[in-house]
Amino acid sequence: MGKIGKLIGKWRSLSGPEKWIFLRAVWCLLWIKAGLLFLPFSLFRKWYHRLSRPSRVQETAPETMERTVWAVDTAANLLPFELLCLPRALATKYLLRNSPALTLEIGIEINPAKQFEAHAWVEQNGNIIIGRWPDTVSYKRLWVWE
Repeated sequence: MGKIGKLIGKWRSLSGPEKWIFLRAVWCLLWIKAGLLFLPFSLFRKWYHRLSRPSRVQETAPETMERTVWAVDTAANLLPFELLCLPRALATKYLLRNSPALTLEIGIEINPAKQFEAHAWVEQNGNIIIGRWPDTVSYKRLWVWE
């Protein structure tokens, strides 16, 4: 079975709510990528901030959080253009915007032997939700986008 066949099989195995989360992740990644490409960052930031305000704060079930992260990562890997850590973190933060204590973190790698490398991730109460990195790498937090 080829790659397309495996994808179709995976799609069929998803429940209705899982398909919905995946489609929302695709849509979210598309508008975030377009916003980052075509808008000045200051305008994108204001626009994103307005759209990602929580409508109500409520605990998110761990399964929903895991499914959302899976959907964002899978959609980002399937779309025909590069979606690195920032769009993935922005999409996850947007899709889980009603979850309390969710922050988008941006940092730089602490390694004088390497060139400047930035990374974005999402945390909830100090736990990384999306954007994990290997234990051999250290990032210094520069900015928290709540």
